[in-house]
Amino acid sequence: MQLIDTHAHLDEIKDIREALSRAKEAGIRAIIGVGSDLASNRKILDLASHYPGYVFPALGLHPWRLNTEDLEANFSLIERELPGCVGLGEVGLDFAIQTPKVQQREVLRRLLKMAARERKPVLLHARRAWAEALDLLKAYEVEGAVFHWFSGPTSLLQEIFARGYFISATPAAAYSENHRRALQKAPLNQLLLETDSPEVYQGTPSEPKDLQTVLASVSELYGKEKEEIAVQTSLNAQVFFKLSMPGESS
Repeated sequence: MQLIDTHAHLDEIKDIREALSRAKEAGIRAIIGVGSDLASNRKILDLASHYPGYVFPALGLHPWRLNTEDLEANFSLIERELPGCVGLGEVGLDFAIQTPKVQQREVLRRLLKMAARERKPVLLHARRAWAEALDLLKAYEVEGAVFHWFSGPTSLLQEIFARGYFISATPAAAYSENHRRALQKAPLNQLLLETDSPEVYQGTPSEPKDLQTVLASVSELYGKEKEEIAVQTSLNAQVFFKLSMPGESS
């Protein structure tokens, strides 16, 4: 079954060539490589150029990476390169960390303004800030957004889905009750699959091939065959990111 990993930090994977080879063998047909800061954004762009039609770049500035000297250089890179990317991300708000909330809000506003101008979807990190993140998406009239690894209050999901936004399933779908509860509320046509590689799950670093594990968990949660989940979520990803892969139209 062919799958699309919609959120992977490929720049953090040690042996990326071997990892991508294993991903292809596991039926991963495309990967969205996400950036977190200036260095990772540059690496993602480089990987996308080396694996065209397989690795697709999304550039971002993670709320965990705001206290760096190259902040403005990263803004300039994102503004220059975003038109050629499939999305903006990983960006967001994380009110569980010490970085001042006012700084996080200011950065996210600048980034969402770029996304809205370029009409690019946003890969959103939100922790203890789900409602405020949603309000900012609405304020900047962002057309497309995916709440990455959503584990927030299910009371927000109705508005998230009503606006046409998505949530994503990660390997935590196998064991995180908050994540599983949210996923069970998601319409299948507003769900994406991701690994968040190389995030460690239950003691093991993940990589894109592990999307097959996510598929199995989602199949169990929905009570549907894996093939149905694979077909629909791959279609969702192609449309959401406007992907153009070899032999296919966007």
